[in-house]
Amino acid sequence: MAGGEAVTYADLDRRANRLANYLIALGVGRETIVGLCLDRSPESVMCALAVLKAGGAYLPLDPAYPIERIAFMLNEAQPRVLITEQKMAEQLASGSWQIVTIDSDRAQFDRQPLTSPDVEVNAAQLAYVIFTSGSTGQPKGVEISHDSLLNLVFWHRREFEVTQRDKASHLASVGFDASVWEVWPYLTAGASLHLPDHSRTHITDKRSEVNGK
Repeated sequence: MAGGEAVTYADLDRRANRLANYLIALGVGRETIVGLCLDRSPESVMCALAVLKAGGAYLPLDPAYPIERIAFMLNEAQPRVLITEQKMAEQLASGSWQIVTIDSDRAQFDRQPLTSPDVEVNAAQLAYVIFTSGSTGQPKGVEISHDSLLNLVFWHRREFEVTQRDKASHLASVGFDASVWEVWPYLTAGASLHLPDHSRTHITDKRSEVNGK
């Protein structure tokens, strides 16, 4: 345990459901892009899950990037909603996207239903958009569908024999594609996900609480 707080699967699901229902009320639906400009944290994992639950596609943006780079990616992707923290909201408010601050606006989505949204998702639907490093030019957005994400998840779980007893570290930047295979194969298997360094919280594998039981 790296620190004090632990987030159970039940907690994660409830919080993601509330945010997903709030995003739907803001117009997020099938393949709607939602930007996530958040540090690696339980909140960033919860927000990505909420976007998927709402039927949308998340766009991870590392807040450590220069503001000019983040602005470029936002203008390229044109998300409908951008989720960030209050300290960055003013710097990122120059586009058509609606900003939701995960800290200051919490009371608004905490009033939303705890139930999972009734949203159908098919395999060909867009799951997330991630930008290349831009080392050979401007960063380019890459669209990843649910079937591609599922292929990665199932391969990783099979190749590394991931089970509920496993503990994995989430170390990669949210804007780096490695973060995808650090998170989803383990969460879908019911394993424990540990977020070290500045994020000293982990998501536990208390099986009695995974489904809110």
